[in-house]
Amino acid sequence: MAPPVRIASTVAATAIAVSVLVYYRFQSRRRVLSRHAQDLSVLRQKLPHDLSEWRAPGDTPECEAIWASLDPVLQDHGLEQWTHYDDQVLVSPQISYPLASGFAYALPNRGVDNGGGPGTARQLTWFQYINPVLRMARTKDGHDVAIRVIIVNNDGHEQLKILKKVAAGPSSLLSNNHTLPMLRVFEYEDITFGIFPRTAGCMYEAYGYWPKNSVGDVLDMILQALEGLAFLHDDADKSNFLVQWHPESLRTMSVTISRPRVYLIDFEVAVEFPSELPMEARVSVGPPSGGSINIADGWGRPVPPEVDSGMPYSPFKLDVWQLGYSFITFRSTVPAIDEVLAELVLGDPVARPGASEALCKLSKVVHSLPPEVLLVEPVKVNIEPEEHSTERHDS
Repeated sequence: MAPPVRIASTVAATAIAVSVLVYYRFQSRRRVLSRHAQDLSVLRQKLPHDLSEWRAPGDTPECEAIWASLDPVLQDHGLEQWTHYDDQVLVSPQISYPLASGFAYALPNRGVDNGGGPGTARQLTWFQYINPVLRMARTKDGHDVAIRVIIVNNDGHEQLKILKKVAAGPSSLLSNNHTLPMLRVFEYEDITFGIFPRTAGCMYEAYGYWPKNSVGDVLDMILQALEGLAFLHDDADKSNFLVQWHPESLRTMSVTISRPRVYLIDFEVAVEFPSELPMEARVSVGPPSGGSINIADGWGRPVPPEVDSGMPYSPFKLDVWQLGYSFITFRSTVPAIDEVLAELVLGDPVARPGASEALCKLSKVVHSLPPEVLLVEPVKVNIEPEEHSTERHDS
C-alpha cells in the first residue's frame, strides 16, 4: 500500500505548490493593477481641468504631451493612438492602411498612393487636427476612429445627452439623420471620451481648394446639409460637416454614380428644447456658448443681426444663416440656384427660410435641371471683410 501513499503525498504537494504559485501570481497581478490605478490617478492631476483648457493648451508640444500621457488609458480600451509626425499632423500606426469602414473612401482616378496626394488612399493614413480635443486612433481590429473629449469635470454633459439621443440609438438609423454616429463612449475619472468613425474629408474644402468638385457635387452636399438641419438643428457652418469623399466630377467630366454622404459633427453649443415647448417659445438670446466656447471670449464666427440685438431669436434661423454664410463666396452660375442660396443669408430672420423650406426650394430647382448642366466649375467670388454683414453680394 506504500506506493498509493507516496502518490497521494506527491499529488498533495503538487497541489499546494500550484496553489502557492497561483496566490503569488494573483498578488503580483494585484500589485501591478494597484500601481496602474495609482499612476492613472496621478495622471488626472496633470490633465486639463475643463474643456476650455483642453481646447487651448497653448502650443503643439503641450497638446502632444497631454495626449501622450493618455496612452495607458486609451490602450486599456483597445485604442492605439496615431503618431505625431510634425506640427499638428498625425500619421496612422506604421503609416499603414486601415480596414474599410464605410465612412472614408479614396477616388479611383486619384490612385492608391500617388505620392500621398489629396484624395488618394494614402491620404487616409494622415490627419491634420485643428481642435486639440480631437485625436485619431486605431482599434484592435484595424479600423480608424476619432476620439473626442466630450466631458471634462462639469463641462459637456448637455453635449453628451444630445449625442446619445441623435448619434446613437434608434434615431441614428434614420436616413435623413446626418449626424456622424457615436460608436461608443468610455470614461476616465471625470473625463468622458466619445468614439466616432474617421471620415475622409470636410465640406469646408468643397470648392476653392484641391477637390475638383463640380457645381452639382457642391449642391448635393448643401442639400444633404439642409436635410440634416431639417432633422436636427445645430451649429451649421460648413466646417461642421464631414464627407465620405469628394466626388471630383470635373476630373472625369462625367456625372458620378455614387454620391458621398454628408455628416454633421460637433454639438458643443447645441441646445435641446423640450418637445412640448411651442415653436415660438424655442428662442435664444446672445451668441452661442457652452463647453469650451466661452461667451466672454466671443463666438468667433460671423452672426446675423438678430444675435447681437439682445432680443430673443430663433436658433433655427441662425443655423440656416450660418450654413448660407459659409457658402457666401460660392456661385453656381445658375441664377435660380444662386437666388435660393442668397435667401439663406437674408438679414431679416422672418424673410429667411427655415431649413425645410430652403431644402424644398433648392431641391426643386436642382432636380429640374439635367445633371450635365451642373457639370461645371464653381465660381468663387472675392468679398471683402466689411462686406460680410447680412447680405449675400453678387458679382
